[in-house]
Amino acid sequence: LPEAAGPQWPPWQAPAALFGSFAAIIVASIPLLPVILTYGISEALAGIALLVLLLVQDGLLVLAAVLFASTKRRPRRWHFGIRATPLWRTLAWVLLAFGLMMAFEFGYVDLFGVDETDFEELGDLSGLAALAIVIVVVLLAPVAEEIFFRAFFYRALRTRLRVWSSSLITGCVFASVHLQYYSEPVLLLVIAVFGIGQCLLYERTGSLFAVIATHAAFN
Repeated sequence: LPEAAGPQWPPWQAPAALFGSFAAIIVASIPLLPVILTYGISEALAGIALLVLLLVQDGLLVLAAVLFASTKRRPRRWHFGIRATPLWRTLAWVLLAFGLMMAFEFGYVDLFGVDETDFEELGDLSGLAALAIVIVVVLLAPVAEEIFFRAFFYRALRTRLRVWSSSLITGCVFASVHLQYYSEPVLLLVIAVFGIGQCLLYERTGSLFAVIATHAAFN
C-alpha cells in the first residue's frame, strides 16, 4: 500500500493506550478479589483466575487499540495489517524470523543455564484448566498482543520515529508487561529481543497474520 494509505496515529497514543488498558485491567480484576479472599488461593482457583485475567487483559488491549485508533479517523482493516500479502515471500520472512529468534533464545538460555519452564506449573493443574490456559497463551494471546503491540503501538511510534528506535521501544515495553518473568529476569531479554524481531517482521511484511503465526509458534 502507498504510505498515504497507512494510519497517521500520533505517537502519544501508544503509551496512552497502554496505561489506559492497564487501568481498565486493574478495575476489571477487582471482582476477583472477594473470591480469592473467601476461598484462598488453591491451585485450581489460581488456574481459573489466571485464565480469566488473561482473557480480560487480551480483550482490553484490543479494545484500547481500536478506541484510540478511532479518535483520528475510522480505522481500516489494513491499518492493523489485516490484508493480503504475497504468500511465499511472507512465509519465507516468517520462517527466517522465527529461526533467528529461536536460535537466539536457545543460545541465550544455554549460556545462562536457565532450566525452568512453565510446563511444571501446567502439570499441577487439572487437564481441563491446563488445556484452557494453553489455548489462551498459544492462540488468543498472540492475536491480542500482536494487534496491540505491533499493529497499533509500534505503528503509532512509526508515525514519527525510525524503524529501529520504534522497534527497540516496543520490544522493551512488550517485555516489561510480562510480569511472570520478573522472577527470572534473564528471560526478559529474550522476550525483549523477540518483541524487537516481531516489529522488524511486521515492518518487512506488513502482515498481522505473519507476526501472529510467529508469536503463536514461539509461545
